[in-house]
Amino acid sequence: MDSASVYTRCQDRLLDLAAGLTPEQAATPVPALPAWNVLQAYAHMAGVCADVVRGLVPPSDDTVTARQVAERADADLDAVCAEWRRETPALLEVFARETRARYRLPALDVWHHENDVRGALGLGAQTQDADQLAHFVLGGLARGWTPDLPGVRVLATDTGQEWRLGEGADLEWRGSAFEIARAVTGRRSARQIAAMDWSGDPGAVAHRLPTLPAPEADLAV
Repeated sequence: MDSASVYTRCQDRLLDLAAGLTPEQAATPVPALPAWNVLQAYAHMAGVCADVVRGLVPPSDDTVTARQVAERADADLDAVCAEWRRETPALLEVFARETRARYRLPALDVWHHENDVRGALGLGAQTQDADQLAHFVLGGLARGWTPDLPGVRVLATDTGQEWRLGEGADLEWRGSAFEIARAVTGRRSARQIAAMDWSGDPGAVAHRLPTLPAPEADLAV
């Protein structure tokens, strides 16, 4: 995954979006992030950027993300975005210097949060770079797929990409790169995953696909 390019494209769009939001829109709850509103989602993204620059590398837990939001609780959206913009050049230097997979996570994070915010505001999905995100996450899933699980052939119907989870192809899972990327990163409910285009019964594997907790309620974006 070209982390720097993915990150900066998402950030540019998010900063442009933020510039036109009203205070009421900034206070809109984010269904994919039920503890946060739109402003708090931006505060988290600014916090991830600042933390990585200071050597606090992902992955993080709920305590860390709560701290990131709390540290910016008195800042409005303009101030949060200004901090985020200011810290980004140093983060891009980290991307250029570090090759370990954990340093790709801020790009994964911001891509998903862009779509979380868009969903909260009733905007359509932003699908650019979905192929890279799906490839990154499914690569990690494949490395951890245990032999007791059915083998799954995953096919992105819009890009033609294929991935294999385990040996063989007991099951086939088909969807757009965007839907697959959202599903394997905790942005589709178990019901939504099971209802996707499957050959065979996904019951034994559907709950193993999200690498973050799946939401209880269905998400539209």
